Amino acid sequence: MPRTQIQCPQCRQQIPADVQQIFDLSTDPAAKNRLLSGQVNVAQCPHCGFNGALSTPLVYHDPDKELLLTFVPPEMNLPRDEQEKVIGGMLKQVVDNLPAEQRKGYLFSPQSSLTFQGLIERILQEDGITKEQIDGQQRRVNLIQRLASITDEEALATVVTEEDEHIDEEFFNLLSQLIQMAAAQGDEQGARALAGLQQRLLPITTVGRDLQARSAEVEQVMNKLRAAGKDLTRESLLEMVIEAETDLQAEAFANMARPVMDYQFFQLLSEKIDAAEGEQQETLTSLRDKLLDITQRIDKTLK
Repeated sequence: MPRTQIQCPQCRQQIPADVQQIFDLSTDPAAKNRLLSGQVNVAQCPHCGFNGALSTPLVYHDPDKELLLTFVPPEMNLPRDEQEKVIGGMLKQVVDNLPAEQRKGYLFSPQSSLTFQGLIERILQEDGITKEQIDGQQRRVNLIQRLASITDEEALATVVTEEDEHIDEEFFNLLSQLIQMAAAQGDEQGARALAGLQQRLLPITTVGRDLQARSAEVEQVMNKLRAAGKDLTRESLLEMVIEAETDLQAEAFANMARPVMDYQFFQLLSEKIDAAEGEQQETLTSLRDKLLDITQRIDKTLK
């Protein structure tokens, strides 16, 4: 992303900023994630304290979906001929970057977005994401930003109580994604701040406490497998799985020790089922069915 000097939108003094106007997936596959993350074209002014998004024309190009979008912020008040000149220059760069055989008709009829949010929604719609899903995602982003701005623990606990039903697994998944994005973009301070928020929320939210409990169960499985080390056998793994207290632990064993959970492993389990009776036989049969389903799902994702 090119570093340039711009006027601060608030105090009009010259400040350095990273500005990207062309998001062309044909030359930069990571451009889409940067745009959707909301971490591009933002600036912080050392003079007046402004910290926010910059108004700049954009062009987005996804050749795989034959999608070419343009956006000119209305607040820039650019005359129509000036808009066409600016966007035209960027569109020419997109076309010039493509080999002649890849220059298709859609390149000459770009779709204009009236708002930046409209641009984002159009991109997501091409990925099969509905307006309702987009709105839900935005609400989670807004909540994360709100919670991240709270430094007082008592105030945080009050807001969490009010918003607990909205702080669900998808919320924590999004928070983890934002942490990873910030780290990948070299924003160590942002990544640390979001990771700190995650750690603060886990013990004081309903879903967070559940995630912590599940994480502790997986940690138990890891410790058992780590203790077995190279001495892990099909027989010892089978005993561990049979002793597992929850389905989550059984699934963790399957995920972490899939190579050992092979045909011979299931033969050993079947022999135990044949030798058992009554309720124990039913329990072992149910366990075998669950493990077969889990291993099949694991294998399917690895193909």
